[in-house]
Amino acid sequence: MSETDLDNLRSKIDNIDTNLCELIKERQSLASKIMSAKEGGFPFDPKREEELIKKLVNLGLDKFLVEKVWRQIISSNLSMQKVLKIGVAGKDDEIQSAYSAHFGNYFKTTYFLSVISLLAALEKKDIELGFIDSQSTNKLKNQTEIKINFDIVANVPLYKSTNQKEYNIIKLKNDKLQSN
Repeated sequence: MSETDLDNLRSKIDNIDTNLCELIKERQSLASKIMSAKEGGFPFDPKREEELIKKLVNLGLDKFLVEKVWRQIISSNLSMQKVLKIGVAGKDDEIQSAYSAHFGNYFKTTYFLSVISLLAALEKKDIELGFIDSQSTNKLKNQTEIKINFDIVANVPLYKSTNQKEYNIIKLKNDKLQSN
């Protein structure tokens, strides 16, 4: 391949990148209009996010790429609507990486040393959502001495690779995630 051919290909990629940026800006604008239409309702809608990601995967894109890229786009849009207060149970690199892959660096994040302290903060409404590993969630459900006052609203990641841990996003029972 000649240098000219390579330059032409790179130029086409640059044009596509420019178009993608414009489309992302347009998407952000529409997301803001949707939030206005919701009249201040809670913007986090994990079911809608899951449907969107599955729809994009069905268009033929790689499922891991779609989830990684669109999670960041979605989180960026969410942060423009409301800075969520999210608690993460644990400070190890694995859970921090999983949390960052899902929510990015857009929200007020508090790291807790234990699941119990995260649940206490959720009960006191110091945080709006919790991010915990699914093994801890299962252990909590089997312990009768701990009052379970939360619902699992999402399992992440949607598409797991081999040996990848699963995490749960939780909220207080009966708390509305959105007003619509």
